Amino acid sequence: MRMSQVTTSIRAGGLQAVFTAVVMATIVGCGSQAYEQRLAETAKYYAYRQQVDTALERNPWQEFGIQLRLPQGFQEIPGPTEEGEHDGRQPNFLSKPLPGLVAAWQSEVYVEIPDRESKTMPAWIFLCTNHQRFLDQQSNPTATPALFVEDLSNVLAAELRYEPDTALNRWTYEETRAPVGTPYVPRKTYEWIMLDDERNINDERVRMQFRLIRYYVNQIQFCLLTVAPHEEILDRRDWRKFYTGIDLAMENLVVSGDPPRQQSSGPPASGGGF
Repeated sequence: MRMSQVTTSIRAGGLQAVFTAVVMATIVGCGSQAYEQRLAETAKYYAYRQQVDTALERNPWQEFGIQLRLPQGFQEIPGPTEEGEHDGRQPNFLSKPLPGLVAAWQSEVYVEIPDRESKTMPAWIFLCTNHQRFLDQQSNPTATPALFVEDLSNVLAAELRYEPDTALNRWTYEETRAPVGTPYVPRKTYEWIMLDDERNINDERVRMQFRLIRYYVNQIQFCLLTVAPHEEILDRRDWRKFYTGIDLAMENLVVSGDPPRQQSSGPPASGGGF
């Protein structure tokens, strides 16, 4: 073999080795980059779970196919145990009952009111849905599940001295698509509006904010009503904690779109045979 051919062969082999090394380095680099991306996403996921677990109760409240994790610190208000008994969940600062009330919770939040001895005031969360109307409809044809949100907003309008939400005077709801960014929970879209009025809270006239959240899943109409001291007097730290907790609760909310059915009270059907 001539010297030139030997040199050419050596050069070709060297170039092949360099090319192979570059390819391997690229493959290793891409693999390392993908691993780092997966690691970063895992860290973000666990950071989100920690944020949720820090803000919300670990065990969700469940009924009617609803799973709702309440902000920490809220205690459920017991409902009536007998038919006709007074419902202590209904707010005593409203003269009319909230339609479709399913559950209610109360907590204490910090306020900044000059010369006020106590630094805390109560705040509430009310859960209202049209589930009971589906059950009532089976014995009462006048029950209207589809009009539940309209009826609830009409009660709030009358109580808080707002014009009713009608076709000619639409309330301006803000749309929220949650979660923002990487969806670690199923995405959902809901709407909310903030109302306010002075209320008599424990014999004290206080300006309160009413945040009405409405969320639709098929025929099910779900509403969460929060009532808290107005942001002008609510401690800023509690303002962030309270409303961030509500937003995270809505992100992690699970609502079945199936209307409830009245269970038959008759005896179970017998098996086949003669």
